[in-house]
Amino acid sequence: MNGFHLPRGRVTDALVAFALFVALLLILPTGAAGWAGYFAFLPADILGGALQETPVRAALSPLVSQFLSVGVLGTALNLVFLLIVGRYLEKALGGAGMLALFVAGAYGGALARLLLTPGSLVPTIGCESAILAMIGGYLMLYGLPRAVPVMPGRPRLHQIAAVAAIWTAFQLPFVLLSGAGALSVGLVEPLGGLIAGVALARPLLLWRYRKA
Repeated sequence: MNGFHLPRGRVTDALVAFALFVALLLILPTGAAGWAGYFAFLPADILGGALQETPVRAALSPLVSQFLSVGVLGTALNLVFLLIVGRYLEKALGGAGMLALFVAGAYGGALARLLLTPGSLVPTIGCESAILAMIGGYLMLYGLPRAVPVMPGRPRLHQIAAVAAIWTAFQLPFVLLSGAGALSVGLVEPLGGLIAGVALARPLLLWRYRKA
């Protein structure tokens, strides 16, 4: 049969459904958007003592932030990426491995913000770092698509680094136009997620098939 067919992925579908449910709560006039910002990850908040004052909220804030809405269009694009890449990762890593990459991306992006932009007052809103981690994991396991002829024949790490550099060059003007605060969430955080996904993809694959 011709056409584009995704692998099956029940865990991915459940994750997308949950993300869509939360997005609807925040986008529709339910009142949820009024308190959602309280749970968003904020480097200055963490370094200001939030881990001691509200440890559960602070510790979970990088993950919770991934499900906070970025608007209708941004949410729709994120869900499409999450569905496509998630199903391929679930095929390779299993549901637990796919979720591990999602979580690693959330905390990898948060760690990058804490290390490189510790004083940032811009909250994390949206799942860009988790999705970049999953894209990084996909590229490590499957390689670049043929439609993306970047450094053909070179090791995958080199190809991924080149793609990240191209993405950064494309993103940088928009970040600069948005103000200094956008650097933390527009570049630092997604790249932190990407690094986490690239680093963990093959170890997770080996872990899944360790008894094979």
